[in-house]
Amino acid sequence: MANTNNLYEIPRPTLAKVVNIGGLGMESRDVKPLPKKIEEIMEKGDGAVVLSFGSVAVAYRMPMEWKMVFLESFKRFPNYQFLVRYESDDIKGNLSSNVHLFKWFPQTDILNHPKTKALITHGGYNSFQEAILTGVPLITIPLFGDQPKNARLAEHHGFGIVLHKAELTVTALSAAIQEVLTNSKFKKRAERLSQMTKRQPVSPAQLVVKWSEFAAEFQTLENLEPAGNKLNFFQYHSLDVIAFLISVLLTVLVLTVVLARLLWKAFFIVISRSSKRKSE
Repeated sequence: MANTNNLYEIPRPTLAKVVNIGGLGMESRDVKPLPKKIEEIMEKGDGAVVLSFGSVAVAYRMPMEWKMVFLESFKRFPNYQFLVRYESDDIKGNLSSNVHLFKWFPQTDILNHPKTKALITHGGYNSFQEAILTGVPLITIPLFGDQPKNARLAEHHGFGIVLHKAELTVTALSAAIQEVLTNSKFKKRAERLSQMTKRQPVSPAQLVVKWSEFAAEFQTLENLEPAGNKLNFFQYHSLDVIAFLISVLLTVLVLTVVLARLLWKAFFIVISRSSKRKSE
């Protein structure tokens, strides 16, 4: 069972024994009321943008120039509130009035709020799936692992923008925020994908239960085994076919060279005889 979903994965060759259960456990989460402080922030201005780099890539460890890029960019959007998951107090003196730091916040509940306009993230798979489920556009700054792929998936499906970490500037980040906030296509694509995941014919939870019961009942499923499992190394990698094609190619090449040499000799003989006749 793979933690991905056909609805937002790029089409690719796969096996019948692979069951995609991406989104498992997320569709059943109950949306809880936001803490009073966060709710008051959400109601201000034209909406809110969330910044979270998860629990592994903690934000306070990022380079100071990155921190200033974010803070300077957020200043350019005074009508929007920015909720930032940040585990330290070292930048409190540089905050504008529309930037709010939290050592932790209920991200899923915030994303479900109608005034949430975008999520700025490193592209972790949980945040990626939460954004899809809640219909929130993404601005992704991938760092490592599967994050570049997740970022490209969001871009591919039209609900995200990718910023390369080596090119993170105030101009680039501000342009990305402006694009997501003003271009309605990002929100429409995000909401469409959200509705598709919620209404898919068979939910991830049902897939887990049904396939687990099926596998438990029938144990090994030889009829789902790929044919390649029964091939030897040479057959699996088509080395026998490649060897045959190479031999054919070499044969044709040798025959071509031999024929060319014979034609050249014949041509040379004809020219020589013609020259002798003229001299006589």
